[in-house]
Amino acid sequence: MSDSLPDRIAVTFNMTVDDYARYFAIVNRQESGRAGLLAFVAALFGAIPVALMFRSIGVRLSHASAAVDSIGYLSLAAFLLGAFAMLVAGLGVRRVAFNTRLAGTLNAFDSKTAVFDATGVALTGRISQAMWQWAAVSRITRESDLLLIWIGRWAAVVIPCRSFGSNSACKTADAFVRARLSEAASGPIRPAMTPEITTAIATAPAVRRPARP
Repeated sequence: MSDSLPDRIAVTFNMTVDDYARYFAIVNRQESGRAGLLAFVAALFGAIPVALMFRSIGVRLSHASAAVDSIGYLSLAAFLLGAFAMLVAGLGVRRVAFNTRLAGTLNAFDSKTAVFDATGVALTGRISQAMWQWAAVSRITRESDLLLIWIGRWAAVVIPCRSFGSNSACKTADAFVRARLSEAASGPIRPAMTPEITTAIATAPAVRRPARP
C-alpha cells in the first residue's frame, strides 16, 4: 500500500433526490449508450428528406405551386411534431422509471456509512448492512459530483463527493479504491517466508511410510 494512502477510510453520507436523479441518469446513459441518441438525431434530420419526398409526390399530382409547397411544409411540420411527441413521451417514461427505482431503494434518504479497507467496501445503514470484497468491484468512476463504486455493470455504491468534506479527500478515497482494485486484479498476495517459517520447514522430521508386508 502506498505510504500516502490511509489503511482505512470511513465516510457517512445522505443521498438527496438530486443525487439519485444524477445517478439514475448515469445508469440510463450506460444502458442505452449512444444508440438511442443517434436514432433520435437520425429521425429528426430524416424529416427533411421525407418532406422533400412528399413535395415531389405533390409536384406529380398537382401543378399548383402553392399546393406543392403546402404539402412539403405540412409534411415537415407533421414529422417534427411527431418527433417532439416522442421526446415528451420519452421524458415521461424516464420520470416514471425514476420514481419506480427510487421507491424500490431501501431507506433511500437515511444516513449511511461506507468503510473502505484492505478487505473491501462495507455499507451500513439504519436497518441494512452489505459488504463486497474488492474482487466483486468492477470499477470506480467520479461523475456528476458522485463517487461511484460499481458492483457489476449496472449497480453501484453511490457516495456524494461533498460527503468527504473536500475535493482532496474525495480524490484520496478514489485513489484508495483504485489501489485496492489493482491489488485484487493482480491476485492474492502470498505472505513472505520469515526466518522462523524457513527454519521450521528445514527441521521438520520426515514422514516415513510404513513398509508393506
